[in-house]
Amino acid sequence: MSLMKYYVASSIDGFIADPHDRIDWLLQFGFEEFDEHYQAFLSGIGALVMGATTYEFILGEPAAEWPYAGIPAWVVTHRQLAVPDGADVTFFSGDIAQLDTELRDAAGDRDVWLVGGGALAAQFAALGLVDELHVTYVPVLVGSGKPLLPVAEASRPLVLAGTKTFPSGSVEHVYRFA
Repeated sequence: MSLMKYYVASSIDGFIADPHDRIDWLLQFGFEEFDEHYQAFLSGIGALVMGATTYEFILGEPAAEWPYAGIPAWVVTHRQLAVPDGADVTFFSGDIAQLDTELRDAAGDRDVWLVGGGALAAQFAALGLVDELHVTYVPVLVGSGKPLLPVAEASRPLVLAGTKTFPSGSVEHVYRFA
């Protein structure tokens, strides 16, 4: 059965973007040190879901092509947005529990990547639909912005399933819900 995985980078003080939805604080570290680990994670993904702000950020990046070719993606939004060539994108506005079923069915024997943002991840978490948190804490303080996971109340306990350190001092923690 597919797992729903929230895979994200966060500042030490718990932000995934600054107040202007930018991640310059993260980009200063480069991605070379994370690439092998990221590619291994991505190889296990059969579907992904993101909010409109994350989607628009990806579209605004100077990449030559859609970075998730071959993986169906859902964007939770009330707007119709552009779809880049080669992208399999479905726009969704409705019941998150229904979307969860759709995502897991689409993923087949692979997992679902909850790309972001934090508010969308919190909606899935509030319904008990997130199975794993993969949070890479980057050694920088942002001060304010978009929180990692702005839940409305305390969750059930999490179990640390693994850690990985990177040369920059970044540390990924993988948590599972007990």
